[in-house]
Amino acid sequence: MEFFEGRNLQKRFEGVIALHDASMRFEGAKICGLVGANGSGKTTFARICCGLVKKDSGTILINGEEVSISSPFEANEYGIVLAHQNLSLIPDLTVWENIKLGHEKAKNRFFLDNEAARRDAEAILNDLVPGEIALETVVAELGPAHKQMVEIAKALSQKPKLLILDEPTAALEYYHVEQLFKRILQLKTQDVSIIFISHRLWEITRLCDIVFVFRNGISVGTVDFGKEERDASLIVPMITGEEKHRTFDSVRKPKKPLEGADVSLELSNVSDGIKMKDISLRARRGEVLGIGGLNGQGQEELIMAVAGAVHIASGSMSVDAETVKFKHPKDAMKRGIYLVPGDRIVHGLFPTHTVLKNLIFPRLPLRKEGFRLNFKRLNSLSDDIIGRVDLVPPDRSMSVIKLSGGNQQKVVFGRWLQFMPTILLLNDPAKGIDIQAKNALFALTHELAGQGTTVILYSSSNEEFITNCDRVLIMFEGRIVDEFGYDDITEDNLVKSSLRVGETGV
Repeated sequence: MEFFEGRNLQKRFEGVIALHDASMRFEGAKICGLVGANGSGKTTFARICCGLVKKDSGTILINGEEVSISSPFEANEYGIVLAHQNLSLIPDLTVWENIKLGHEKAKNRFFLDNEAARRDAEAILNDLVPGEIALETVVAELGPAHKQMVEIAKALSQKPKLLILDEPTAALEYYHVEQLFKRILQLKTQDVSIIFISHRLWEITRLCDIVFVFRNGISVGTVDFGKEERDASLIVPMITGEEKHRTFDSVRKPKKPLEGADVSLELSNVSDGIKMKDISLRARRGEVLGIGGLNGQGQEELIMAVAGAVHIASGSMSVDAETVKFKHPKDAMKRGIYLVPGDRIVHGLFPTHTVLKNLIFPRLPLRKEGFRLNFKRLNSLSDDIIGRVDLVPPDRSMSVIKLSGGNQQKVVFGRWLQFMPTILLLNDPAKGIDIQAKNALFALTHELAGQGTTVILYSSSNEEFITNCDRVLIMFEGRIVDEFGYDDITEDNLVKSSLRVGETGV
């Protein structure tokens, strides 16, 4: 591929702008870094280039000619292949079957040439992880690092001219990162171009020839390491955007005196054996505590462990100074711990049921009702919640599936207003909703905090930490690596900590 350009690409998902004006252009075999904060549009750009997502507008040019890519098959015809961040492997198939799936060779009219497929898969794997992964192993039995290597091997088996690697090192330890870097550099000498998406700036500055920076769906700058110093400080200001500081300061919640408040939640050396590693924290009554960092660093597992939905393998948790062990989310709910989940349709709602039923159903497992339901009282209770969250339309008999995303989220959030939460867990609560709904939800959040509720907030948006949190903890690779008090919660601090600027290794 002598020349590649994605020009002015735009994409909207259900009212949310993922890409507004994103461009990338390079010539020859290069390793191109693509960086940006959470939600900047990097993965959407990659998925458009490989045919998994259809662009709304914009142009893709290959070797100077405009092309239309509407499927992965068409992308493969141009030599564009994506190794996914969220793995595309089939767990019940073996390693070699996953690597060759979709581009097998036929032995004759009736049978596939499985021996040739095994040989090809073995050769590709040996270039990446020599002797580490048995071909006949079922993928479900592999650890995260080996699964990621199989995903990359699957992409390499398609002999790409342009290989897109989306966060390929997120699940890897240092040894495997070095192996991958060695293979990437080899590919470059074989005239394969690479788009390397990573949050780890030390990887970008070490590996890439040129870096493209996205912010809020817009390409905002380029750093050419052939002309400029390999310095992360050239990239960070473009990722953060100086204008954000002024925007956030004007709407920030005032500082609260929390030093003397009782500790409502304490975790001591908590691990789940998979994503969380040795987590210790304290959260006080009335505090809004942010759990930040890059996506997928164990924040959601932490939220779900407190909610009783993820098993704690080691360590301890206490609520109001009493040690607790939750076997089920119902156990957490009985202690006044309530969750607003990340996926409202899958985990937060009964979409085909009415607003009323969605609001009152927690009363049943919590035994807030007798054998017979008093619907006159329940109707009044739901109407009160509808008024407090400003549901539009204010109709308890409407099916939830007919509401907008923002109003669906109001139902998920609003059901906990009928109880007085001890701890309210918010798993990216404003993702994909409009600004009015977001403002309404956070206004209620601060109302609850003012009444003594401890709020634990995970968000993919640093803006939400800056405007709402009293304190923010940053997680990286399953551990808490930084803590910022109210005065230090800035975009610059959050981004640098999340990206581990200053780190020299994994």
